[in-house]
Amino acid sequence: MFEGIIGHDFQKNILLRAAQDNLASHSYLFAGPDGIGKKMVAVEFAKLLNCGGALPGPAGKCVCASCRKIEKGIHPDVALVEFAGVKNIKVDQVRDEIEERLYLRPFEGRFKVVIVDESERMNQNAQSAFLKTLEEPPPGSVIILVTSRPDSLLPTLRSRCQTVEFSALPDDLVAGVLREQGGMSPEEALLASRLSGGSIGKALGFDGGLLEWRRELITRLGNIRKNSASDISSLTEHISSGASPDETERLELGFRFIMLWIRDLALARIGSGRITNTDFMESVNNEARKWDLKDLLEIERQAERAWYDIVRANANTKLVLDNLFIKLSVNSGMG
Repeated sequence: MFEGIIGHDFQKNILLRAAQDNLASHSYLFAGPDGIGKKMVAVEFAKLLNCGGALPGPAGKCVCASCRKIEKGIHPDVALVEFAGVKNIKVDQVRDEIEERLYLRPFEGRFKVVIVDESERMNQNAQSAFLKTLEEPPPGSVIILVTSRPDSLLPTLRSRCQTVEFSALPDDLVAGVLREQGGMSPEEALLASRLSGGSIGKALGFDGGLLEWRRELITRLGNIRKNSASDISSLTEHISSGASPDETERLELGFRFIMLWIRDLALARIGSGRITNTDFMESVNNEARKWDLKDLLEIERQAERAWYDIVRANANTKLVLDNLFIKLSVNSGMG
């Protein structure tokens, strides 16, 4: 099991033992950064729970009928629930897509397994409604909530789950895969691994066009002039016309690169920590000297709030971006 999933050996062994010893919890929370393999591990865990073979170890691949069906997404007792394009998952969606599946008895497997990807997108009413299911789970069911933002889930909901924490994959591991599979140079591989936050999938998607778009974004951030309407408008337009055709993905990448830039400035300001933007080291050090650390931390908080307002509160994207860049420009560190 877990074939093709790099890293997370500790987490995989915990789940393997739970399946082998029949000690699986009714509900799990798989928490960790985006794109590092949490969902893949959840699917493999569902295979372990319903495996018709001899439960092979972490490196082995089972070819029993149950595992093959789960891999193809056609197993009647295993559901991967994904709300593509939905910013706020509502009560009715939780009932229709999650709870109705759980309350059906297992048809051919040992467990009814429902994996909810990006579970943090459930709004508070939906989370509150889902609490009853977590408090009194149907017999023979296993619920796996996958999230990159566990703090967005209600504390009472988190407390009903066994949390399995996932960490970003190490730079050298990701960079090694990028060199072998992506044909990147050592410098490109290191940069892409850090920009990806330890996600091999994301890093492999950092092609030349996307990296050039990012370089232009960082250059404009570093050169924004105080109260310059043209610079602010140009930055917003640059993100809006990004390398990705999907608006949500484009915005997510733009905010990620902005947050990493601000974080690098803070690390350079205190003189310690791992710089992400290795190709902008001189600019990072020059800009960091212009900032007070408390201002950088405040700007970071405001950027996080801006992202929340766009994704969860459906705020006007252009207005939110303009306001964020105005705050950047009027700070004493800029211009």
